[in-house]
Parts: sequence; structure tokens; C-alpha cells
Amino acid sequence: MDASEHTTLAHLLQMREQLSLRHAIQKKLMAFERELCNNNRFFPRADILSWVDAIAPMVLRTLDSGSVLYRGRIITKADEDEFLAPVYHALGVFIEDDEGDLGHTRFAEAYVQQEIDRLEAGEKALDYASFEDRLKVFRARGWWGYGKRESDAAPSDATGNGRINPAGISYLYASNRRETAALEARPHISQMVSIAEVRTTDKIVLFDLTRDVFADDKSPDDQTKMFRKLLAHYFSRPNYSGDQAYLVTQYISEYVKGRIEETTGLHFDGICFSSSLDRKGTNYVIFDTKEQPKYEIVSSSLEKVVDMQGTLETYLPMSDATVRGLMDATF
Repeated sequence: MDASEHTTLAHLLQMREQLSLRHAIQKKLMAFERELCNNNRFFPRADILSWVDAIAPMVLRTLDSGSVLYRGRIITKADEDEFLAPVYHALGVFIEDDEGDLGHTRFAEAYVQQEIDRLEAGEKALDYASFEDRLKVFRARGWWGYGKRESDAAPSDATGNGRINPAGISYLYASNRRETAALEARPHISQMVSIAEVRTTDKIVLFDLTRDVFADDKSPDDQTKMFRKLLAHYFSRPNYSGDQAYLVTQYISEYVKGRIEETTGLHFDGICFSSSLDRKGTNYVIFDTKEQPKYEIVSSSLEKVVDMQGTLETYLPMSDATVRGLMDATF
């Protein structure tokens, strides 16, 4: 063989070794999943947790106090009018909703007739300045979606199985982008969602599976590096199989929350991983939502989901464009 062939052979041998290592770790993860599903839910026989210990110092990341995250919740069609009621109450005398879109309105028939009658009787017509004043309150930040309590983590008795939590154990799920938070709520196109702004009030230590600590390391993957990659993928993969598909991620998350400190000396307040629904998004799960939470819910907005890429149209608080649309409405 010449030098070029030797180089190619060495590359192929290294690739075979990497594929073999990947396959071996994948088999370990699948065996761990079967053990949890079929044999031993609470005390599985596996060496996976020693690998979790090994990567813990590498994936530790601190989220600074004052960081902003977002939490989405679906608003059902039956409840939409309740959330839009403040607008209807203030402006419903003057305008009529057109296909549920506040940005495209027309003067209500009843009001038009009322104004005709008023003018024919020699009375003063609508003062548009006062009409604009009515819109000012809807431009400020506030609780336009769900309130502070409803935007927080669900109460334990209303908590089902999640990717990170077992049923009955409540964690705060949030995202780094408003669009991700909306998509994670699993909305339909044109559905309304409440997007709460979550602000951290202290440093939060994360088990960060989005962090590629080996990005600048061009050497072949060893067992630890390969396990981190595969575990990150495992946490972020879509779930088509029901609650049992979450057993591994739940078990490892509970270990990170409650026991890893005993073996590594490291304490974690939460975990983060890439969203399976938004390639640009990262999901954050904060463990403590009751005793001394390190976050606060500061406001919520009312949004309409435009498409399944997470594009949002903000209804409340009103944008300048929405206000202009209302002021320029024609009959």
C-alpha cells in the first residue's frame, strides 16, 4: 500500500472503532430502558449512572440571575373570549371582531346605526382621541395570558408524566425562546397560547446536555465523549411511544436532582436539553418549584400560533401595528 492507502485504511479503522463504541453504548442505553420498563423500576442493574457521574463536571453550567426564559400554555377555543374580554369590554361598543383577529376589524353594525342616529339628531359623534385613549391600557406588559399562579409549574396533583418528571412530581418546564415555548405546548395552527416570562432570581446550576464540551477536541471519541453525545440525543428525541419512553430520562433526571451530589460532590438545580420540536430551541427544567424557587413569573402575553415553525402573532399586549389596525378600521 502507498501512503495514501495507509491513510485511508487508518481512517476506516478509526471509523470502525467509533461505530463499534457507539453501538455498544446504544445497546447499554436500550438495555437500561428494558430494565426499567420490564424488570426493576427503582433499582436497575446497570453501569449507566457511573457514566452520568463521569460527564457531570463537564456538562455543569450556571444560568445567571436575571436570565429570561419562557413558558407556554395552550388556551382552548372555548376560553379565548375570556382572555379577550378586557378588549371586548372596552371597545366592543365600537368595533366588531372579524374572524378572531384584532388586527382586522370593522365598525359594528349596531354602532354604525347608533352614530347615524346620533348625527341626525344633531348630537356629537365619536371622539377618536378618546377611542385611542381606550387602547393605551392594552399596550403595557401585564397578565394578558394566564396569571402568575397558572403560569407557574402545575400543582403536584395535576402533574402527569413528562420527559423529566414522573407523575405527581412538579417541575418548571421553560424554554429559551418564545417560539420554542409555544411549540412545546403542542398547539394547533391559529390556536391561542399564553407565553409567560420567567426571570431567574438566583444562579441556577444546570446539567447542560446542549453543551458540547468536546467541540474543540478533534481526537477520537472515548467512552465518556460518546456517552455524552448519545445521552443528549436520548433526551431530545421525539416521543411517539407514550409514557414508558420517558423512563430513562426520568430516572437519570431524578438521579441528577437527588443523588449525584453524593457521588460527585456536585449539586444541580435543573437540567437543559435541545428541543425536539424547534432546532433553535433549548428546554430548561428547574427542579425546585415549592421550597425556595430561584425564579419568578413576571408577566404573560396572549399569542396566536401562525405556523408550526413557532411564528407568533402577539394579541396582548397590543403592538403598534395592532393599534394602528384598530384606528384605521373601516366599515
